[in-house]
Amino acid sequence: MIKITINGKDINTPEGITIFEACQRIGIEIPTICYDKYLPHIGRCKVCIVKADNRYVTSCNTKTYEGMNIITNTDELVEIRNTNIQLMFENVDFEKLPENLKKLAAANIKNITKNSSNQMVENLFFNFNPDLCFLCGKCVTACSNLQGRFIWNFRNKGVDLALNIGIDESFEDGGCEFCGTCVDFCPTGAISNKKKLSKVTTKCETICSYCGVGCQLDLSFDGENIISKPIQNGEKYSSLCVKGRYGNSYVLNSQRLKNPLVRRYLLENTSKKEALKDTDHELMEVSWEKALDIVSDKLIQIYKKYGGQALSFMSSAKCTNEENYLFQKLARQIFKTNNIDHCARLCHSSTVVGLIETVGSGAMTNGMDDIAENSKTVFIIGANVTEQHPVFGVMLRRAVMERKINLIVADPRFIDIAEFSDIYLNIKSGSDIYLINALCRIILENNWQDDTFIKERCENFEEFKKYILTFDVDEAVAKTGIDYEKLFQTAKLIATEKPTAAIWAMGITQHIYGVDNVIAISNLQLLTGNVGVKGGGLNPLRGQNNVQGACDMGGLPDVFPGYQKVIDKDVINKFHNLWQFENDLPLNNTPGYTVTEMIDNLDKNVKALYIMGENPAMTEPDIQKVTEKLKICDFLVLQDIFPTETSKFADVILPAATFAEKDGTFTNTERRIQRLSPLFKPLYNSKTDFEILNTLANIIISKMKLKPSGIYSSWNYKSYEDVMDEINATTPIYEQVSYKKIKKEKICWPVNSKYPNGTPILHTKSFSRGKGKFFAISPQMPHEITDENFPLILNTGREIYHWHGGELTRRVDELSKISDHPVVLIHPEDAKRYDIKDNSNVKIISKRGEIIAKAFLTERNQKGTVFGNFHFYEGNVNTLTAKALDPKAKIPQYKISAVNIQSI
Repeated sequence: MIKITINGKDINTPEGITIFEACQRIGIEIPTICYDKYLPHIGRCKVCIVKADNRYVTSCNTKTYEGMNIITNTDELVEIRNTNIQLMFENVDFEKLPENLKKLAAANIKNITKNSSNQMVENLFFNFNPDLCFLCGKCVTACSNLQGRFIWNFRNKGVDLALNIGIDESFEDGGCEFCGTCVDFCPTGAISNKKKLSKVTTKCETICSYCGVGCQLDLSFDGENIISKPIQNGEKYSSLCVKGRYGNSYVLNSQRLKNPLVRRYLLENTSKKEALKDTDHELMEVSWEKALDIVSDKLIQIYKKYGGQALSFMSSAKCTNEENYLFQKLARQIFKTNNIDHCARLCHSSTVVGLIETVGSGAMTNGMDDIAENSKTVFIIGANVTEQHPVFGVMLRRAVMERKINLIVADPRFIDIAEFSDIYLNIKSGSDIYLINALCRIILENNWQDDTFIKERCENFEEFKKYILTFDVDEAVAKTGIDYEKLFQTAKLIATEKPTAAIWAMGITQHIYGVDNVIAISNLQLLTGNVGVKGGGLNPLRGQNNVQGACDMGGLPDVFPGYQKVIDKDVINKFHNLWQFENDLPLNNTPGYTVTEMIDNLDKNVKALYIMGENPAMTEPDIQKVTEKLKICDFLVLQDIFPTETSKFADVILPAATFAEKDGTFTNTERRIQRLSPLFKPLYNSKTDFEILNTLANIIISKMKLKPSGIYSSWNYKSYEDVMDEINATTPIYEQVSYKKIKKEKICWPVNSKYPNGTPILHTKSFSRGKGKFFAISPQMPHEITDENFPLILNTGREIYHWHGGELTRRVDELSKISDHPVVLIHPEDAKRYDIKDNSNVKIISKRGEIIAKAFLTERNQKGTVFGNFHFYEGNVNTLTAKALDPKAKIPQYKISAVNIQSI
C-alpha cells in the first residue's frame, strides 16, 4: 500500500493502480469515454483529465506513486474536459447517440452541432456509421489488443482523422473474423449489429453449441430474433467467434423438423423390401404417440428375433451429458448391446487410446486459461486453432502479444495462428512421427531431458532412449521437409523454455497411425517433464461442443460411463446391480461396434440403427459406400433438428430440440462441466432428446413387461437433474458434480471426495495409470500414396464460418452467404501446372469418387497438396476420402488421400 492525497484527503491505496482506479475506490467519479476495464488504458479521449503534482494527466493511464497529490475537480479542469468533449462531439449525429452520452454532452457543452454526413459501411453482420463515431479508439484497441486482428485503424491526422478498415479494403479482405468485439466496445452505436432486438421477451445464460471451447452465452429473444453476447465473469474480456455470436438463428429456421415423420410402408405394415412404389416411401406426419409406438415395436421385434447385437446406436457430441447417458443406458440396459459410439470415433478416438496407454487418461490435462496465462512455450501441431477453436485461438494470440510466449506451429498449411509463431514448421503431410522422434533425439543428445521427472514418474525410458538414439535425424529432415536448424531450435525451446504446452487436434489423430502420433507427443512431453504442471500438459482440442461429455457418459463401445471397461467383471456386476430388471439377462461384456463398423455391417448382422444428432451421410469417409449401406438398413431411426443427408434414408424421423430449448450440461475440451439454460420451450412439435428417450424407454419397458429391481433400473426421471443424480452414483469422475456447484465455479472432472472442487490439472502427483510410460514408436507409411494418376495429396478440415456437416451453420443466412460453396485450396505453382485459374470450377478425383468445387489459389497451401472442407453436400470432400482405419482406435485416415485435379 502507498499513501496519496486526493482533493486534500490522505488515503492508502494499492501500489501500481491508476489514479482513475484509486478515485473509484473512494467513490470519486471522474468522467470518461474511452476507458474500459477490459482494455489497455490509452487516455485518448482526455475527458478523465486531472491534476497530479501540478501536472495535467489522464487519470485512466497514469499510475499512482507514494506521496502523489491529486486534484480531480476545479473550474480549470472542468473547462479542459468540456473542450475535449466538445471536440469529440462536434462531428457526431447527436440525436442518434445513446442517452448516457447525450446527458454527458448536455451537461458539459453548450453548442452541439453536426457538421458531416458520411456513408454507412456494411458487412453481413454489423454496420459502421461514421456519423456516430467520435474517434474514441476503443474499437481499434479492442480489435488489436484483445483479438489480435488489427482490422480497425486510424488514418490521416488532425481534422482529417478517421477510422479505416484494414488498408482501405473490405472487412473480408482485411481479415476480419466478424467476432463482434468492436460492437461490444463501441460506446456510441457507430458499430452496431445488423439485427437488433425490439423488445426483449426472454433471456437466458447458456453454453455455445458449436466447438469444444464452451463459451458462455447471454441469449436474448424478442419474438423474431435471437441475439448472442459473451458473458463476462472474469478480469479479462471473454470473446465470442462469428458462430457463437451470429450463428444461433438456426434455432428459429423454418426448415426445422416440426412433427414426427414415418415412411408410409410402416403405417401400412409393409416391409421395406415389399415397398416397391415411390409412394410407399413417402414421409408422413404422425403423432408422437404413433411414432414412438412404431419405433418401440420395431426395436423390440429385432431384439427378440436377432438379439442385441442386431441393434446399433449412434450417440451425439451435440447433445447434453444427461441425454448421452440415457442413450447409452437404453442400449446397454434394455437391449443388452454395447453397439454404441459417436463422432469421437472420427476425431479423437486415437487420442483416447494413445493417452490411456501412456498416462492413463485420454482427456486434455490442462485448461485453456492455464495455457494462456502460464505457458512459456506452446507447441501446436495439427490444430488449426483460430478456425476450429477461435476463442482459444484469440487467447493464444493475446499470450503472444502480452506475455511474449514462444509459439511453435507445425502444419502442412501456413494457417492463421502461424502468423504469430516464432517457429513455423512446414511439415509434410503424415510425417509427424519423424518430426517428434527427431526432436526427442536432439533433446537427448544435448542432455535437455528432465532426468528427475523421468526417474521419479516414468517407466520404460531406457528402451525408448535406446531406440531414439538410433533414430536417423537426416531421414527426418528429408521426410518432414524441415531443415535441421529449425528442428534444433524447436527442440531447445520445448525442453528449456518451460513450461511447454503441447496442443493438437485432427491433423494428428485422423491417420491410420493416429494412436502412434499421440503416443509420440506424449513421449516428448514426458521426456521434458512438461506433464502435470501449470502451463504444460497434453492438450487435445475437442472439436464439438460436448464430444468430451459424450465420451465421459459412455458413448463408446468398450466403456460404461466414466471409462469403466465393459470387459471388467466388477464393472459389469456394478451396473447390473444398479440397472437390473427382475429375471433379466446380464449386461453384455463384449465391446460393441464402432461407428464405421456399424455402417459396414448394415447389410449383415446389424438390422437397426438409431442415430441421435449425427449425420454419417456427410461425415463418414467414402460417402458413396456409406449411402449405399444406409439405403439397405432394415430400420433406421433419426433423431435430429433438421432434415439432413442422412434423413433421406431414415424410416422414422423424430424432431429434436436445440440447445436453446434445453436444460442439462455440456463438458468442454478442458473437462469443464457447464450448465445450459433454455431460452424458451421446444418450438413447433419438437421435444428435447431427454424427453424423447425417457418416454421411449418407458414404452419399451412396459411392452417388454420388464419389472425394475435395481435402484436405477426404472426410468422415472422428472428432470435433467434426476439424471445427473444417477450419473453421480454410477460415474466416479462425476461423483460430486452438482448443478449448484457448477453454476458457481469452474469445475473440471474428476469431481469426487478427493477432489470436491474439481481437478484443473491432471497428473500433478501421479499418473492415472501409476507411472507415465514411454513407447518406442516407429514412423509408418500412410494408407494411400500419390502416383501418376493421383499425384496430389488431399488434406481435409473445417473453416471458421461453418461447423461440422453444415447442418446448423448453413441454416444461418449470414454464415451461408459469406461462405456458400465448396472450396479447395491449391498452391499457385500447382494451379499453373494444371491450368487452373483462381475462383474457377475444378474437379477433384480420387479412387472413390469425384466432386466439383471452386479453386482458391494461395501460397499458404503446400505444393503438391490440396485442402478441402466437408461442410457442403454439393461437393463433400468425404466423397474422396478412404475408409482406412487405425487398427487400435478405428479412426479413418481423413488427412491423406491421393487425388487428381482438373480444370472444368
